[in-house]
Amino acid sequence: MDPQQEYEAGAAAFKAGNAKDGAEHLRNAAFAGHPEAQNQLARVYFAQLKHREDIISLESAAQNGDHVALFVLAMCLIEGRLMEKDTDKALMALKHAAALGNTMAEAMLAQAQG
Repeated sequence: MDPQQEYEAGAAAFKAGNAKDGAEHLRNAAFAGHPEAQNQLARVYFAQLKHREDIISLESAAQNGDHVALFVLAMCLIEGRLMEKDTDKALMALKHAAALGNTMAEAMLAQAQG
């Protein structure tokens, strides 16, 4: 499937109540560079953060090259969600996510510079 088809399949799966398949399709589209899939996957990741242990899972995904997880970690560092606020670390995470192709991180960095 191309990224748009993956995104649409993910949206349909979520609508049908199949979150696992929905997240997998969104992940495929996001890693293929689909900006809205990256946005939606970040929302899924962010919504799942309830406990400190969830941050550990997110950090593990980020260390394995998941640029959406890096972006969500940056947001957590900016907001102080389940971790201490740290804008320096957030900026580093955003730069790394952008370098890996995360369009939301790219946009946020461009806005900060502009």
